[in-house]
Amino acid sequence: MTNLSNITRRVARIVLPDMMVTGSATGGSTTTLADTVNLTYSDAYLDKGTIWMLSGSNINKVLRITGHRGNTLTFSETLAVAIASGNRYAAARSVYTYERIKQAVMQALDDTYVDDEDSTLDGDGVTLEFTLPAGVIDIKEVWIENPDDENQNYRSSHYKQKNGLLRFDYGYPPEDGWVIRIIHRVRHSELVDYDDEIDQLINEDWLCHKAAFYLLDWGMGTYKAQAEYRIEERMNFVLESLKTLKPRKDAPSIRLTTSDG
Repeated sequence: MTNLSNITRRVARIVLPDMMVTGSATGGSTTTLADTVNLTYSDAYLDKGTIWMLSGSNINKVLRITGHRGNTLTFSETLAVAIASGNRYAAARSVYTYERIKQAVMQALDDTYVDDEDSTLDGDGVTLEFTLPAGVIDIKEVWIENPDDENQNYRSSHYKQKNGLLRFDYGYPPEDGWVIRIIHRVRHSELVDYDDEIDQLINEDWLCHKAAFYLLDWGMGTYKAQAEYRIEERMNFVLESLKTLKPRKDAPSIRLTTSDG
């Protein structure tokens, strides 16, 4: 499972292949990172850009660069632990801000779904029609399970969802006292902090390229045909890659399957 920090860095690498700097710190503090080997660009090159920490006590942190002078980057957040020599990092110019990249990731996630579960309904051996719990809108699977024996369960194929109701076919009421476990599709939760995790069934390669698509689409409207940003070239690459990528990984089997008749 990966997090927002890793995904946004990968997206930045797709859309800014020539405008990222990677290296290891040769020194630093709680508000600065110095690299005399790789930070050899002109002053202000990385001003207002983004830095991702790849190792050390601050691994996965994402920092906004407030200044770039000489071999040193200054960032807005004051860290609890100072940057140390040898800490690896990646930094990107401000063409696409971290907030803009994060927004593109959420746009991409809105194009797919994640699985959620609801187990608040119980069978009584008679009832065929149940009102769906709040938030259950798009059912993917229904499992009937004995709460006293985890080996007694089955995936039901005798149900329909309609008008906010879960209706089982005649002759197939869930057993008395057995739990009705509903697997349903929902939107991915909002990603806020750099260490917020991406759902494990989301295809990370697809997510990176789909987010890059939205980011580049925004870039087309903002930067037009400025050659230095290579927007058309990167968009063609992204679109070609998306042809072979699926939004979700194959879900692992999580329950024994027995017939419900």
